[in-house]
Amino acid sequence: MDFTAYPKPYAIIVPSSLHRTSGKSTKKSLFAMARTYLRSHRTDAASIVLAMKLTIVLLITALLHVQGAVVAQTVTFSGENMPVKKIFQLIKQQTGYVIFYNQDMLANSKAVSVKVKDMPLQDLLAVISKDQPFSFEMKANTKTIVLAPKTAASANVGILAPLELTQPVQGRVTDSATGAAMPGASIRVRGKQRNATTDVQGRFQILADPGDVLIVSYVGYGTVAYTVKKESKLINVIMAPGVSSINNVVVTGIFNKAKESYTGAARVITAKELQNFQGRNIFVTIGNIDPSFYVLPDNSFGSDPNHLPDIQLRGTRNLPNIDQLQGSTAAAINTPLIILDGFPTTLQRMMDLNNNEIASITLLKDGSATALYGSRGANGVIVITTKEPVGGKLRLTYRGGVNLSMPDLSSYHLLNARDKLELERRSGYYESTTKNAAQNIGLQQYYNQIKGLVESGVNTDWMAKPLRTELDQNHSLRLEGGDNAFRYALEGQYNKINGVMKGSGRETINATVDLSYRLGKLNFRNSLTIGSMKSNESPWGSFGDYAKLNPYWSPYDSTGHVVKNFLPFNWDYWTQSTHGVVPYANPMYDATLHTFNRSAYTSVTNNFQLEYTPVKHLLLRGGMGITTQSNTSDDFKPADHSDFANYSDADLLRKGSYAYGSGKSFNYTGNITANYSNVFNSVHSLTIGAAADINEDKSSNYIFNAEGFPDASIDFIGMALQYQQNSTPSGSEATTRRIGILANANYIYDERYFADLAFREDGASQFGSDRRFAPFWSAGVGWNLQYESFIKDNFTFIDRLKVRASYGVTGNQQFAAYQPLATYTYITNDRYKNWLGATQTALGNPDLQWQKTGKYDGGIEAELFKGRITFQADIYKEKTSNLLSSLELPYANGFTSYIENIGQLKQTGWELMATVMLLRKDTRHIYWSVTGNIANNKDKIIQLSQAMKAANEKLALETDGNTPNTIIREGASQNTIYAVRSLGIDPSTGKELYLNRNHEVTYTWSAADRVAVGLSQPKYRGNFSTLFRYGGFSFNASFGFRFGGQLYNQTLIDKVEDADRFLNVDQRVFTDRWQKPGDKTFFRGLNETLRIYPSSRFVQNESTLTCQNMNFSYDVVNRVWLSHIGMKALTLSANTGEVFYLSSVRQERGLDYPFTRQVSMSLFATF
Repeated sequence: MDFTAYPKPYAIIVPSSLHRTSGKSTKKSLFAMARTYLRSHRTDAASIVLAMKLTIVLLITALLHVQGAVVAQTVTFSGENMPVKKIFQLIKQQTGYVIFYNQDMLANSKAVSVKVKDMPLQDLLAVISKDQPFSFEMKANTKTIVLAPKTAASANVGILAPLELTQPVQGRVTDSATGAAMPGASIRVRGKQRNATTDVQGRFQILADPGDVLIVSYVGYGTVAYTVKKESKLINVIMAPGVSSINNVVVTGIFNKAKESYTGAARVITAKELQNFQGRNIFVTIGNIDPSFYVLPDNSFGSDPNHLPDIQLRGTRNLPNIDQLQGSTAAAINTPLIILDGFPTTLQRMMDLNNNEIASITLLKDGSATALYGSRGANGVIVITTKEPVGGKLRLTYRGGVNLSMPDLSSYHLLNARDKLELERRSGYYESTTKNAAQNIGLQQYYNQIKGLVESGVNTDWMAKPLRTELDQNHSLRLEGGDNAFRYALEGQYNKINGVMKGSGRETINATVDLSYRLGKLNFRNSLTIGSMKSNESPWGSFGDYAKLNPYWSPYDSTGHVVKNFLPFNWDYWTQSTHGVVPYANPMYDATLHTFNRSAYTSVTNNFQLEYTPVKHLLLRGGMGITTQSNTSDDFKPADHSDFANYSDADLLRKGSYAYGSGKSFNYTGNITANYSNVFNSVHSLTIGAAADINEDKSSNYIFNAEGFPDASIDFIGMALQYQQNSTPSGSEATTRRIGILANANYIYDERYFADLAFREDGASQFGSDRRFAPFWSAGVGWNLQYESFIKDNFTFIDRLKVRASYGVTGNQQFAAYQPLATYTYITNDRYKNWLGATQTALGNPDLQWQKTGKYDGGIEAELFKGRITFQADIYKEKTSNLLSSLELPYANGFTSYIENIGQLKQTGWELMATVMLLRKDTRHIYWSVTGNIANNKDKIIQLSQAMKAANEKLALETDGNTPNTIIREGASQNTIYAVRSLGIDPSTGKELYLNRNHEVTYTWSAADRVAVGLSQPKYRGNFSTLFRYGGFSFNASFGFRFGGQLYNQTLIDKVEDADRFLNVDQRVFTDRWQKPGDKTFFRGLNETLRIYPSSRFVQNESTLTCQNMNFSYDVVNRVWLSHIGMKALTLSANTGEVFYLSSVRQERGLDYPFTRQVSMSLFATF
């Protein structure tokens, strides 16, 4: 069945003079041929109705109203011996086209017998004018047709020419790999509204003149262009699996650049690569491909599906504020800019995006690439391009899969029940010289009770209690089709992730309507996306709460009910600990209560784009993007929850809590661009572009904390007894605005030498009123050496060799909305008479300047031995000046901080990527390649203000906790670990020896002796992969590595040396401990009670190797079989993620939420 936007035309058009001269037999032969052609091209009327209904539904859904009537450009009528003038009148009635002609031209015209149905106007005119003394020119923009006299040469047409035109060009499309027919391939005539589709045998027929170019396309194959020749009878088109043309284009989100003449450093990731390197989310997938895209390891959140990761592209370019040094907020200011189809989007929407819609992802890294974004490009840019609607027959595509997530507990080595009880005995918890005889007897009885439980077989695997192995599912359905003028795509996606912590999960639903319409020189595209997300945090709480529970405790009582507290209990035993004087609470009990901690958002995005080509070589483009989002969060805990276990009787009515949050945001972005491109004298290629954009972002959030829910069934915040004690409703709001103009030029000489220039002026509300606007710019040059004669003649193995260099200045806007302003807060809890007061809460800084990052980059790209070897290398240096951060002020000022431009930061690095084709047998379709990537990045703080230095030195002297404070100092990296140097454990005493700042050995730890003892960021980071393809089968395995950095192993403290031995601990608590003089050990004695301070003893060199993923896929290549079952394409695939993790540092991973291993199966089918 043919579901094209209009049915294939059929026509019987015969000049009347032919009937008069040919006789009856010729007439019969002609109509016999016409009937044969008609039967082979007749279209089911139901298909036409279905296509029309679908088009109407899509138009209404997208709310796209096109002003003015669009008149059909197909014609239907019939008649015998019709004058040409009469035909022109019918054309005007049906299409609205006005025909201009001289009456003398029609005087010698011939009458025509016509029988056409839904025939394209241009085709009809071409046939009619073939044997006439005139030619025609259609002007779609003015809906006119102009007739002109034919020259003598062109008018000399044989009598059988019209008969030849009624015979379509015939052909067959086959697969280059198997020679099999390819049913469902699309064929169109370039520049004309003529389309066809191959049948089950791969054959097609289409009207085409000699010289016309046929464009043949098929999903997953390279497009073929075939020029029709006069002697063409049967065309044989051979199609090969194609590499997407996106590999040859760098999509910057503003101007698309040819890769061959691009001076910037960019990495283009195709949709196929996203499949081959699939990770647990889109961020992990990109990191699996390009190591310059770094997902910072988070040992607390593990594989939590609701946690937004911290990401960096080529390192850090910003310093945190004083109040952010010890938290994770500092990572947010280094997040790259994310552009989706030309409009900015958020990290959250990127995580919830329908990955099946992505056509490519481009990572813009250096100054030449990111200067186009001026004030927003310092952290790098992620440009996401989604798939555009594909014309042709109605195409239905389904992609679905299931994923099995399994918790990875291989890093946990806890004690069993028997060993844990023995540890407590050796620690002296069951007898004490400070207690009387009765108390010691009670402790011994308590020990015997616990021992009895152990002997009875109680050995609870607490880590398994809150965890599960669960199936996730993902389904995506896409409908698309249309013709050269109108195309549509409708896609829906459902993604359900069930976290390995029981009750946790994330559910996303995305719906997209994408419409594209071409009217003459205008091209409209409107994309409407609605996204919905619902997430649930596990009611079981933190995984770490279960990992520390004693294995001799049972979660159930004798009746099988979950216990609220663990028994037996001894008051004298537990008063030795810090856990209170009541039985230890069972966190599993809270999971049985009616609790919930959930959040949700609904996002609506509409992006409208208009392209106009007023004259040749000039393209004008405009766009408007609007995004609105609403958020809610609900966190309810009933009165029986363990959080309220220590409430006194006076606080009885305060038990039970509800935290409700609500927020909304609105963002609009408008942009216009103009791009002129031309080639002069065949060697001078010039492209000039200009753009302007404007943006506003508004957001507001509200938080309400209520308490007093005596009954668990009352879970509505409106039934709360009161606001939380000493609490009032709170919230925040922010509005930011930005405007910018851009000019860009690219020059290429003879395809060999090229240069890029860009200049941008940006203004934003986040900066001082006196420094609101700032310029940003870039310049780059390059050289394609493969076109030089000394390369072509002497190094024939070089297919492509490009060198490039660039410098650019960019900025950053990842800062608070009102940082340069003096802000005030109303005093609502007090007043004078009936007057409200206000107090200033922050100092303004009208001179606050833009933070600027200058980026140098040099690179080389090469392909050798007919593509068997490909490599790319980059070296870069970046310097950020006018760093923005908070300064502490004396309390006499009335303010604790002040935003100022305080310093400079530098980072350097290099990247190397290479692919080697080990085996390539084109005839047998066997390919085997190996790819490696490695990246190095170092940062250095060049300058800090005196106030910032003083603030950090104050932090350096603080002694809270056993974790090193985050300290930044001139001449060092932000990732430096500062601790006191340790000489290990003294064999004679079992105490730790330190080396102070005077290089003296001492037993005394002093914060003033802290020095740099390591870097928490790896020196080298990369991955390597291998890809093997045979026919339709492919296998890809990817591995990641990092080394050269250090890690402060907190597990050695929290679970070994300073472990809370009243709860479960690591097995190493028994091993390598000092016991007697002369022992050479890593850990102090078992019963050493002195406090542990941050020292270099716990800093370990980290080298890690992981199996990122393994992907197996099979593309069904038997096209005949596919056509029999109604399919165009079918792919089956399997994927494994994070199969193993090997590290030189032995630490517990996934403290609050475990890491996972994944195994998934998916199916891709096109109908």
